[in-house]
Amino acid sequence: YLLSMAVAYFSRAGLFCWQYRRIHFFIALYLANDMEEDNQAPKQAIFSFLYGKSRFQRPLFHKLRYQFIRSMRWRTRVSREECEEIQAYDPDLWVWGRDRALIP
Repeated sequence: YLLSMAVAYFSRAGLFCWQYRRIHFFIALYLANDMEEDNQAPKQAIFSFLYGKSRFQRPLFHKLRYQFIRSMRWRTRVSREECEEIQAYDPDLWVWGRDRALIP
C-alpha cells in the first residue's frame, strides 16, 4: 500500500508530470512510511540510499518534505479504499502482485 499512497500523494500535490524529480518519489515514500509504519528502519534506509552515511542533506530533505505536504494541503491520510482503487487501474502490475509471505 505504501507505493499506492505515493501515487495518491503525487495526485494531491498537483504538480505537472515534468515537475517531478526522483527526490519527490522518495519524499512520498518516506511520508507514506511515516504515516503507516511504526518502524524507523525503512525511513533510515531511504536516507542511506539517497545520501549514504552523510547527514548533511537531511535538513534539505525535511524542508522539501514540508513543502510537499503543504502542496497537498496537509492531506496525508490515504484510505485503504483509495489504495485499492489506485491498484485497480492496473491490477496485474508486478508491484501489486508480490508475495508478502516471502518477506522475512
